[in-house]
Amino acid sequence: MKILLWHDLEKVGKRGEIVEVRDGYARNYLFPRRLASKPTPTMYKEFELEKRRQAKLEAKLIADAKLIAEKVEQLTSVSIEVNTNEEGRLYGSVTPTMIAEVLKDQQLKVEPKTIEIAEPIKQVGTYEVTIDLHRDVKPKLKLWVLSSKTPASPGEKSDAPAAPEEKPAEPGA
Repeated sequence: MKILLWHDLEKVGKRGEIVEVRDGYARNYLFPRRLASKPTPTMYKEFELEKRRQAKLEAKLIADAKLIAEKVEQLTSVSIEVNTNEEGRLYGSVTPTMIAEVLKDQQLKVEPKTIEIAEPIKQVGTYEVTIDLHRDVKPKLKLWVLSSKTPASPGEKSDAPAAPEEKPAEPGA
């Protein structure tokens, strides 16, 4: 059966091509999922309309992504405070959701799934994360991970009172 492909399909063909496939594959899989249709003149017209709609939608998505990317580029860096131990290691790691919350405070709406972290952030320091807004628009953001604790000097005493020493229980008492 000859069909008109509406989407790129691996091992079948590219969008807009007319290809030959088995009847059952077309009727039971491709047609119900609107991945393909019969190549009639009305379907060509509908395919061209869909192609124009997709192009308009794609242009709008790119424009929105570029607008957000400009705002991200204006931010020199953002910082995030986390709980750490004495060596500066985090109790966990910095997640894309945490970064999205910080950006939300900066009036930027970015989905956590678009934030790409190269390696897990488990230590205090400076990192670079990529925000994948679109396949063509991927701004980079400098992230400062800071400890919510102030590092104690080796000679300083802790503010917490020392635990009272317990006396051993006397025998016979």
